[in-house]
Amino acid sequence: MAKVEDYQKQYKALLSNKDSLVGKKHESGVNQYAYQINQLKKRMKDEGLKFGDLSKMVKKQEREGTFDRGAEGKAKNKLRKKMAAEPKTQLTKGVHAGSRADKILSKGTNDSREPRTSEENVDLSKALSGETAAEREKRKNKMTTAKIGKSR
Repeated sequence: MAKVEDYQKQYKALLSNKDSLVGKKHESGVNQYAYQINQLKKRMKDEGLKFGDLSKMVKKQEREGTFDRGAEGKAKNKLRKKMAAEPKTQLTKGVHAGSRADKILSKGTNDSREPRTSEENVDLSKALSGETAAEREKRKNKMTTAKIGKSR
């Protein structure tokens, strides 16, 4: 019986040629890449294998840098580098020292203290997404009026 690893070479070849295959139409109406991927999925299913396992395996190799699709632009390579980066550096990228987001991060990410309330978690995520002080105040006031209104 075949293993998922036996289909890796075929899947990697399809991924490498994806740009050229997407531009070509198959007689069934879909593009050539989609048709060949579906054929690969059917062959795997007939042998009792899961395509998702193969996909996860190849994507893991991409993240680790052991497989490169090759025919891609700078944007994809930049994204791949970002995916392979440490989560901590991704989370804090672009946060200025002493800013509100930096203070929340230093309080919330220490091993000694987790954010105590869901509100602190919201503050952290909003600060990291670039929420301004005015937007924060508006959100806080909105939450207060909503709480008061529902209690009556």
